[in-house]
Amino acid sequence: MKHLFFALFFLSQTLHSNEIYDYIKPIPKDMHGWFGNESQLKEIFAEKKIHTVIELGSWAGCSTIFFGEQVGDNGKVFAIDTWAGSEMEKIHQKDKRIGYLYQLFLSNVKHAQLEDVIFPIRMTTDEAAAALNITADLIYVDADHQTSSVYRDIINWYPHLNEGGVMCGDDWKWESVKKGVKKAAKKLHMNIASEENFWYLYP
Repeated sequence: MKHLFFALFFLSQTLHSNEIYDYIKPIPKDMHGWFGNESQLKEIFAEKKIHTVIELGSWAGCSTIFFGEQVGDNGKVFAIDTWAGSEMEKIHQKDKRIGYLYQLFLSNVKHAQLEDVIFPIRMTTDEAAAALNITADLIYVDADHQTSSVYRDIINWYPHLNEGGVMCGDDWKWESVKKGVKKAAKKLHMNIASEENFWYLYP
């Protein structure tokens, strides 16, 4: 509860001015990540009016910055992450960036000049889904890849999706992700479309 209180306090300060970036010492740009769904997402942005994005799992900001560029100056991207890496993925815990990952994320956003568009929210996806009164036109799921976590993220965040919005995500080739998406789609009475590593739900 104490952790959640401080997270909410930080969030209230951030959303008033997003001035957190003013206090971050820039470091060299490093767009390390595993983002490869640009073409599929660009098609969605071309077909739909998407002004707000909720991203679950942001790492160093490669995908977040893509979303920030797509929504434009008047849009908003809520980046939800602990910036501590996933405990189930050893590649995260062994990465040399993990000790300063949050600073790197904020610095990369500053380099991209998207401070007024991208709003970092340092919570777990479970905490944020319960605590935040935000909705979006597109919700991108790329946090913890365990089946139970993927399922919870979709179910918990689906109520935050605006009418006609898109729930989608990464890593369809992961069996654990595939199982979680299928379980959630069945629960929501939705269908699944996929291409390469990208998936999305539709009625």
